[in-house]
Amino acid sequence: ISKVLESDYGEHLGSGSFLSDGESIYLVTNEHVAKELNTISLAHQFFGSDEVVRIMNPFCAKEYPVDVALTKIKDEAWNVCQHRTRPIPVNHFSEKHEPTDGELMFMIGYSGERSDFHFGTLFSPGTPYLTQAVDFPEELGDIRFHFSIHYKPDLAVRVNGSTRGLPLPPGMSGSFVWNTRFVETIQKNETWSPENSCVTGIVWGWPSSDAILLATRVEHMMLSDLLVAAKSVA
Repeated sequence: ISKVLESDYGEHLGSGSFLSDGESIYLVTNEHVAKELNTISLAHQFFGSDEVVRIMNPFCAKEYPVDVALTKIKDEAWNVCQHRTRPIPVNHFSEKHEPTDGELMFMIGYSGERSDFHFGTLFSPGTPYLTQAVDFPEELGDIRFHFSIHYKPDLAVRVNGSTRGLPLPPGMSGSFVWNTRFVETIQKNETWSPENSCVTGIVWGWPSSDAILLATRVEHMMLSDLLVAAKSVA
């Protein structure tokens, strides 16, 4: 998700994901990212396309401690260019954040540190990251609503041969956290598949003094209420 600063120039703002309820497609991010639409135009990009598409519908949002917002994507916007984006079906969301002890968590965040504008195009490559949950520091939020995951750039191990480590997290707000259910599946002596994974929360914060990311638990994201509201205003 980016700010439209001029007709041909933009700046990375935050991360988001596309959600499908079987009827329509929505863009989901944080409320603190979405509220920028009150003062400046925002846009988004699809996977596999350099096209920048303006966000036309208003966001329906819940403020902190939920910090979630979504907007309905019009059909003409979804089809404005060729892309390989696949929205996440609502049945890929957990009913509750309750991972097995030691479970593997996965996310792809879009850091502002790795976003650059070249030749009239905003390039914001994602950073895929596999990690685990860590005890939530209660002074940084509400443990009833929130959880935290490790984010230690100095200890991260690269698996694709890249020489780049983990970027600074600003700009990753709005990234979904996935419970891979890998540990859970193996403990049941079953064969794991990516299809076992489910969304368990959404990242909203990074306390620079702690090597963690903060996220809202999936059961408090209030997606059902937001979907109803988005349908009525689109």
